Amino acid sequence: MTFKIYTLGCKVNAYESEAIRENLIRQGLHEDEIADIYIVNTCAVTSEAERKDRQRVHEIARDHPHSKIIVMGCSSQIHKEDYLKIPQVTHVLGNSNKSALLECLTKRDLVDIDSRHFTYDDGMKIQKGEHIARAYLKVQDGCNNFCSYCVVPYTRGNSRSRKKVDIIAEAEKLLANGYKELVIGGIDTGSYFDPDNTSYHLKHLLFDLANLPFSDYRLRVSSIEASQIDEEYVSLFKNYSNRLCPHFHIPLQSGSPRILQLMNRKYSLDNFVKKLELINSYLDHPALSTDVITGFPTETEDDFLQTYDFLKSHHFMRIHAFPYSERPFTKASSLKGSVPKNIRQERVKRLIELSDSGEADFRSSLKNKVLKVLVEEQISDTIYRGYSENYLNITIQSDKNIIGTFQKISI
Repeated sequence: MTFKIYTLGCKVNAYESEAIRENLIRQGLHEDEIADIYIVNTCAVTSEAERKDRQRVHEIARDHPHSKIIVMGCSSQIHKEDYLKIPQVTHVLGNSNKSALLECLTKRDLVDIDSRHFTYDDGMKIQKGEHIARAYLKVQDGCNNFCSYCVVPYTRGNSRSRKKVDIIAEAEKLLANGYKELVIGGIDTGSYFDPDNTSYHLKHLLFDLANLPFSDYRLRVSSIEASQIDEEYVSLFKNYSNRLCPHFHIPLQSGSPRILQLMNRKYSLDNFVKKLELINSYLDHPALSTDVITGFPTETEDDFLQTYDFLKSHHFMRIHAFPYSERPFTKASSLKGSVPKNIRQERVKRLIELSDSGEADFRSSLKNKVLKVLVEEQISDTIYRGYSENYLNITIQSDKNIIGTFQKISI
C-alpha cells in the first residue's frame, strides 16, 4: 500500500506529518506521489487557510478518483461534516487520533469533538527534520488562553505537555542523526511542564537540552508569550550563549491597549515593554520578532497607529503581520464594528514595509560582528544560504560544499 501526505499550516503540523510518515513506513507502507491513500493534514487558523485545505482535498479527489483520502488536523476537527460530504474522503480524524492512523481505519468519523480533554499523543516521534540540518522538536500541544480571535483552543484542545524523558530522547536521536539546530516548539510553548513533575517548566527543559553530550549544536525557541518570560528564563540565553539562539519571537498582536483588552490577551503594553527591557539588559543585539493582527473588530486608524508606533519604537527585527480573519466559536466573531478587508490588507502592507526597514536596521547594527550561520541550502555552484543564530537569512560564497555546517561570518 502506498501513501502521500500533504501538510498545510504550522510547524506543529509539519512535525506531526513527519511522525506519521515515519510510522507508516515502519508499518510497511511506501511513500509515493501516486498513492492508494492521500492524507491531508489541515489548518484552520484563518479562513484563507481553510480555503486552501478544501482546495487541496478537492484537487486530490479530482485527480485520483480511485484513491482514499484521509483528512486530519485543525480544520477537520471543527468542520468534519464538510469533509465527509466529499465521496473520496473515507476517514476524518481531527486532532486526537493522528499517530494511530492505520488502527483507526475501521470507522469513518473519528473526530472527538470534546477537544478540552485531549491527552498528549505519545505516539508522535520523529528521527528526521523538515530541513537538512534543522529539526523541529515538539514539546507541547493545545492552548488554554482563549484569545478572542483564535480558534486554536477549539481545534487543538487543552494545553498538554510531553514527558521530559521523551523529549530528551528524541533530541539525542536527532542530534545523533546529524541535525545541528533544534527548534523547540508547540502550540503554546511557554506553558510547558513535565507531566511527571509539574514544577519542571520550559526553562528547566532548555537547561537540560543545552547540556546534552554533543559538541556542536544549538537550540531555538519558536515562540513564547510575554507573560511567560521571567529573569531566570532570559538569563539562560546569556549563560548558554553557545547553545541558545538570542532570538525571541514574542507575539504582540496589537499596540492599542483597547484592542489588546478586546483580544483577551494576558499582558499589558507596560508589561510587554518590561519583558523587552529585561531581554535587552541581558543580551547584546538580541533579535526580536513578533506577530500582529490588523483590522480586529472596531480597530480605528488611531488604534493601528498606536501599534505602528509601538513596533517602530521598540526596533523589532521582523514583524509577521496578518489581517484579522473571522473564526467560528470565537468571541471576536460576534463583535460589531467589522473593519473592511481592504483596510485590513492595507495595514498589513504598511507593517510589512516597517518590518523590512527594521530588518535592514538590525543588519546594519551588526556590521563587523561575527555571526554563526548554519548552512542549509546550495543556491548555485558557489553560493550557499543559511540562518544565523539571530535568524537572519545569510548567503555565503564557498568553493567547497558546506551544507550542514556552521560557518562564522563577519557581517
